[in-house]
Formats: sequence, structure tokens, C-alpha cells
Amino acid sequence: MRTISNVYKRIRYSLLVKGFLHVLAMNIPNDRIRNTLYRWRGTKIGTNVGIGHGVFIEESRPNLIEIGDGVNIGPRAVIVAHDSSYHCINPDIPILFGRVQIRKNGYIGAKAIILPGVTIGEGAIVAAGAVVTKDVAPGVIVAGVPAKVLTTVEEALEQLGDPDTLRQEMQELIAGTPPPEKGG
Repeated sequence: MRTISNVYKRIRYSLLVKGFLHVLAMNIPNDRIRNTLYRWRGTKIGTNVGIGHGVFIEESRPNLIEIGDGVNIGPRAVIVAHDSSYHCINPDIPILFGRVQIRKNGYIGAKAIILPGVTIGEGAIVAAGAVVTKDVAPGVIVAGVPAKVLTTVEEALEQLGDPDTLRQEMQELIAGTPPPEKGG
């Protein structure tokens, strides 16, 4: 009986610690500390990863989430690796789990939702507010509910134009300088 009690206490303590780390990670204002807390919970996180404020990363099985190098995740995004909807309706159906992978240099916009079993391909962009229910191919941009392919990252970059001109326009915007008049 003593062993069962000790096991229960360890499991309960572990869940409490993970829960505390989860809340702390979501609300701490420092990327470096935030990433460390998510790692302590079991999430696999690469290098140079930016995770925005309030990002919800799977509370019950964080070890099923893998975030590659150079990934950026916008504020309030949600990444889950479980689906309990069928279990709620029929308790005989187990809670469903699926690995979530966000590959190198992927981008997840603010308030996007990534569902269980989804892989976001290398260099792909998930627009803000998108709900991703299926894998996203490398180098594409998806948006909407459910998320659908809009274009490729390459085509979008071509539309942006020259990076130096764009950089100058952004610096002027930040500095408060009015843009030059277009047209004649």
C-alpha cells in the first residue's frame, strides 16, 4: 500500500510541476526562459526558436511536440497533440494522440491552431488565425479555417520586391517619415 501511495504522489507532483511550468512558460516575458521552461516540460525545441507570449503548447503530452531550428511562433498560437472529442461522446474510444512537428524555419502566425498529427514543412508559413488540420508542405503559405494553400513562399517573396528597398521603407515607417508619393 505504501508503494502505491508513493507512486501516486510522484505522478501527482510531476503533473503539478508540469502544469506550473506550462503557465509560467506561457506568461514569462523572456524568450530564452520561455523556451527553457517548455523544454523542461518535455517539448523538443531546436536553436534560434522564437515563441511568442501566451503560446499554448500541449499540456498533457508536451513530449509529442517537436519544434525545429529557426522556427517562429506568434503570440497566442495553440499547438495540441491530443483530441478528446470522441472520448467525451463515447468513453470507450480512447483519447487520440498525434505527433506535431514544425520543421526548420517554419513560421506560425498569431492565434493559429495546429492540431494533432500535423507536420509543418520546412520554411512553410501558417497565417495568423489559421486552423491546420493536415500536413503543410515545405515552402508554402496556408491560411483559413481549415487552412488551405494560398501560394508558395517563393512567389510571395517575389511580390515583396527588393529586400533593400523594403528594409528602407520599413525603417522610414518606424521613424515616422511619410512615404514618397506614388503616381504623379
